[in-house]
Order: sequence, then C-alpha cells, then structure tokens
Amino acid sequence: MYYFIKSWVRAGLLFFCRKVVISNRNVLNERGPLLLACNHPNSFFDAVLLGALFKNSVHFLARGDAFKNPIAKKILTALKAIPIYRLREGKEYLALNDTVFERCNQILQDGGIVLIFSEGLCVNQWELRPLKKGSARIAINAWKQEAILKAFRVLPVSLNYNSFTIFWKKIIIEFGEPIVSSEACIAANEAEQIRHFNKLLYSRLKKGILMDDNTSVVQFLLSNTALVKNSSKPVSYLKTLKAKLTSDILKKELYNLSDTKRLALNTTSFVNKLLLSVLLFIPALTGVLIHLPVYLPLKNFIKNKTKGTVFYDSTLFAALLIVYPFYVLLLAVLCSILISPVCLLLVIAVPFFALIYLYWKDGFVSTINYFKMQKNERKALQALLQ
Repeated sequence: MYYFIKSWVRAGLLFFCRKVVISNRNVLNERGPLLLACNHPNSFFDAVLLGALFKNSVHFLARGDAFKNPIAKKILTALKAIPIYRLREGKEYLALNDTVFERCNQILQDGGIVLIFSEGLCVNQWELRPLKKGSARIAINAWKQEAILKAFRVLPVSLNYNSFTIFWKKIIIEFGEPIVSSEACIAANEAEQIRHFNKLLYSRLKKGILMDDNTSVVQFLLSNTALVKNSSKPVSYLKTLKAKLTSDILKKELYNLSDTKRLALNTTSFVNKLLLSVLLFIPALTGVLIHLPVYLPLKNFIKNKTKGTVFYDSTLFAALLIVYPFYVLLLAVLCSILISPVCLLLVIAVPFFALIYLYWKDGFVSTINYFKMQKNERKALQALLQ
C-alpha cells in the first residue's frame, strides 16, 4: 500500500506543484541510518512531499491527535507515520513518547530513514521557529549505538513554498551539510548536548530558508524560479538577490503584484507568456468548465473545514488525490453512455485539460503583473537581478 500511495502522490504532485527545485537530487537516493531534520511550514504536505521524493521509505513523526480517527490512523500508519504527543493532547499520552523514540531508534538501527519536523509546530510563515528537543533526542540516542555510530547522520532539510494556499505552487528544497558524530559533543551532559545540537541544526536550516519581513519579496523570488542560477544552493543564491532589493518603492511595486508575484521579467518573457495566454485560452476555458463541478465545491468545503488552521493545503491535496480519479472516471462513463464509447478517452483528456489551464494561468498572471509594474521600476528590477 505504501508504494502504491507513493506512486499516486508523485502523479498528484505533477498537477499540484508547478516546479520543485532541489539543491542536490542525489540526496534523494540516500539510505539510512539517516534522520531528516526539517522545518515545518506546510502541515502534512511537508511529509507527503519528502516521502514521495525520496527513493527509499521515509518514516515520519506526526502529531498524535491526527491518529484519533480510526480511518485516519490506518492511512497514516500505512504511510509509515509515527504518532508523537504534545502536552495539549493530554498528559496521559506523553509517556507514550518514550516508545516513539525507541521505535525511531530501531528504524535507524535497521538502516531506515526517519523524518522529524524540528520546530515541533507548523506555521504558514516564511520564518524558522525555535527548535524543540525531539530531533536532538533521536540523534543523541542514535550516536550512543555502537553499531550505527559512524554511519548515522542528521540531514538538515529546508523547505521553501511560494504559497501555502495557491494551487500549482513552486517549492525549493535545500539540503544542508549533514551533522555527524564528530560534531555531536557526546562527552557533555544531555542538556548541553541538546543545546549544542539545536544550535548547529538551527544554523544549517536557516541557511536554506528564504526569510524576510516583507513577504512580497520572498514570494516574488520563490515564484520566479527562473532566477535560480545556482542549482547546488538555490536559496543561498536567491538571498544574494534579495539583498539587492533595498528600494522601498520597488518593494511596494512587488506588493501590488497579483497572486504569488509571478512576473514576466523582460520583453522576451512577456511576449512568450502573452502568446501562451492567447493560444491556450480556449482549451484552458474548457479545462475550467470541466473541473469546476468537482474543484469548486471541494475547495470551498475544505476551506470552511480548515479555517483558522494550517491544514488547508495538505487537506485539499489529499482530497483531490481521492476524489479526482472517481470524478474523471464517472465523467468518462457517463459521456460514453450518453454520447459514444469513444468518450472513455476522457480518462486521459480531462487531466490534460487541467494541465493546459494551469499553464495558461501561469502565463496570464505573469502577463498581468508585467503591466501592473511601472516601466521604470521594472527596468530597475531587471538591472538588479542581472
């Protein structure tokens, strides 16, 4: 079941994500014993994304209250999720965390991969929050095991989303320098070991996260991934560009851009995006009409159910993975009965029209934003980013 779901998620990511930039794709082939210590900006989608991308199985720690529903528990367990409990879920559950850490240790001893979100809490913001003790506890326990002492390492994983709500998002994943046993300060007492580890991990995670008080600047840089010219350290490269955006007027212009600040940066790009918007308009409109009956009600339902939480993105993705195939199949069967058996080909055509619409929207928004930005400010932006 795990590998079937993993393959299905990978297919879903082709529609849900416009582009995923990865600093070092070779890391995705890594074997354990390995602890992925990650920031946590986008709820369960963070785990789903990394689990789908890594070649080998990834066990991940998830909040305990998500396992209260029996059906959710079965699905999460099949996805190799491990419940970890917080004080807010009840003091009686905290004792179970000792068993959780023992299980993580066993997975690592068996040469597996464990994913933990080191901040503990998820917040839809472009920032890195203080780290909890969980990552340090797992790492310190692993380094105490003679059998995996030398092989075990902790890999900092920094996730950067251009949006936490927009469909067809752009994501940059930057892997940091692994933390190994020689850096672990093993001889110190446990409290000192945890402080030392968290300080080291925080500094390496921070290097791979694009942060700024001005979210428009962050969204602009993450949305326009064509700006990335250093694929080994994409976020580090974008930080050098961010440092150039000091003009308050220019930042205000970026704030006024629509959607996730996608922009045709020069005349050539503008012409290409404009042509794309014109040529794909009719098939894109067809894609909208086909998908509105399923997408709009589902989106509104989930938006209402997840209001005030960080679960909108991950819940929408999961819901579409489950509902969309049945919708396409139902549409194809109905059309084949009412019109012609040839309509069964809609199983292939309907997702294709969805992709056309997504490409059209990307080009349309980029074109609109080209006109929204003042000509002199656009030229100033081009000069800064060269």
